[in-house]
Amino acid sequence: MNAELVPSELDSEAACHPTRLAEVADDSPGGWWANALERLRVGESARTPESVARAFPCTADSVRAARDFVTESVADWGLPGVADDLRLIASELVGNACRHAVPPGADPASVRVLVQVRLLLDRSAVACAVADSSPGAPTKVDAHHFAESGRGLGLVSAFSREWGWNPVPGHGKVVWAVCGARETRR
Repeated sequence: MNAELVPSELDSEAACHPTRLAEVADDSPGGWWANALERLRVGESARTPESVARAFPCTADSVRAARDFVTESVADWGLPGVADDLRLIASELVGNACRHAVPPGADPASVRVLVQVRLLLDRSAVACAVADSSPGAPTKVDAHHFAESGRGLGLVSAFSREWGWNPVPGHGKVVWAVCGARETRR
């Protein structure tokens, strides 16, 4: 497995166990749809009892649409406690994908971004994963106090219990974040 796992609590190594998360469902969060969702076209959705996915165009309207999609998905599962954090995370990840994954000269409306929301563990945690066609790694930067952008991954880190990304060879990458209860050690 090739994944970058980033705990949200950077100062506490023991507070988060990202390598255990990577073992969930035989794949890390970013590897869930390499096969199953590759066929989704812009505007199409897929649903199972544990996950929902939708393909959006890389346009500004997609950020709001992804927020609404995530909120509805979490409400359907009866987990309103993570809805606000996931809305923010979806906004930042989809915004980053729309900003950075459109090839030069391409029509943003023809480039898709995939959003998947998935129940984890004992249905007390939720992962939000966003796939785009860019193979470039997401880069967290220290934005200047007066900068108008550059805080997205910092917000994702602050509002999730952990986040990371996976390259998807030949298809780009998946950036994901997990919200909700931590896995309890037995």
